Amino acid sequence: MAGWSLLQLTEFFSAITRAGDVASAARIAVQRASESTEAEVAAVIGDGEVAASVGLGRNPDPALFTGLRATADTTAFPGVGSMYLTMHPLDRGSDGQLILARADEPFTAEERQMLQGMARVLGLALRGLRTLENERRLRREREQEAEARLALLRALEWRERLLETLLRIQRAANQQIPLGEILGSITDGAQMLLDDVTTALVLREPGADDRLTVASLSGHQSGPDVFVGAARLAMDANNPVTDGPLAAVPIHIGDNVAGGFVIAGRDDTSRRSEWRDVLAAFGEQASLALTGASTLAAVHAAHHDPLTGLPNRSLFRQHVQRMLATCRDPATAALLYLDLDLFKQVNDTLGHTAGDELLRGVADRLSAALRSSDMAARLGGDEFAVLVEPLTGVAQARDIAQRVIDEIARPFEIAGRLVTTRASVGISYNRIGHSVGELIEEADLAMYRAKKTLPGSYREFDETMHTGPAFHSAR
Repeated sequence: MAGWSLLQLTEFFSAITRAGDVASAARIAVQRASESTEAEVAAVIGDGEVAASVGLGRNPDPALFTGLRATADTTAFPGVGSMYLTMHPLDRGSDGQLILARADEPFTAEERQMLQGMARVLGLALRGLRTLENERRLRREREQEAEARLALLRALEWRERLLETLLRIQRAANQQIPLGEILGSITDGAQMLLDDVTTALVLREPGADDRLTVASLSGHQSGPDVFVGAARLAMDANNPVTDGPLAAVPIHIGDNVAGGFVIAGRDDTSRRSEWRDVLAAFGEQASLALTGASTLAAVHAAHHDPLTGLPNRSLFRQHVQRMLATCRDPATAALLYLDLDLFKQVNDTLGHTAGDELLRGVADRLSAALRSSDMAARLGGDEFAVLVEPLTGVAQARDIAQRVIDEIARPFEIAGRLVTTRASVGISYNRIGHSVGELIEEADLAMYRAKKTLPGSYREFDETMHTGPAFHSAR
């Protein structure tokens, strides 16, 4: 019998030590103890609670056990009747007990001895598990506290970046930097704060309340229609709106709704509060900047050449950037770079007023030679550029370039005289990984080759132009 008890105790000890927590250890204890003694009722109690039990339902009343006397040999349980009883303390100095009861015969001395050993093993195991659980709890609390401090630090750092960015924009506005640059700094600043998003300022076009245009864009996102649609929702509601991965606030000039500030990115609920803060702060900055500009005409002037009315370099680069961000196949768009021949002679012989009239005439003919989807711009002086998209093939770009050359070659009537000029054109095509600067530089190099070899013609860029005799480092 002693060998049998020792075997039972060894197996019990092995099972208890594998338990991962107090509840599991108590559950294993009552199951093993009841199986070893064929007891119908078993329980582990402590601190007035039942840690685990068998034989009296899932959640027996603790009072069924806490009122038992250690010296009693029998007891009666509701619905079961009189039973033989044995109780064993788990640990000295604690009220924990291993309690077993069975109906057919009293517990033998050997069984009591084995159960006492089980109770002591269980007591030691529970004490160690409670210590381990306390350590785990304290570790979790320390980790949670550290995470909370880190989250607070990050929030404070982000708030500081937000305020610094707004302060830089406000300083730029106070220094009377051109409005177009201020609007660009607003979208740039918001985009850098949030990362992995695209920000856009959408404004009404002067004299056309129902038409909206993207005045400034930072980041990479498909097509302007996405931003225009979100801005229109905010403008119609005159309140912040959220539409899936887009959020927008209305922009005001004085009391009038003039456009919308839009953020587009992943629908990340964890960053919604940051989005709201950025929308509110940068939307307000845009409203202040536009109100300071006084009129929507100033907004138009910020992105258009005052002499020809064509988009200026800043707006042109924004559209080229948008094209490069959305085009996934090469040669689906082209950039034409134009330089006028004989323009200096016109200025020198007829004066700058005649030169300005010639530039306006060139701009009109250039626009007339293009498709509605193409965009012409004046980059400065007698240099123009055209974004040709979409392309069905390079032949289409060549046709458009030749049509532009032919239109500009026709004589202009200026100050009662016929004036002739030519356009030399360089063509570059989009490639994967292209930057705006690279695309413009390649078209510029090709134009310079055309100007040197055959003025009034077009040339397409090839890599040899970077090192060949036509390389023009001054541009």
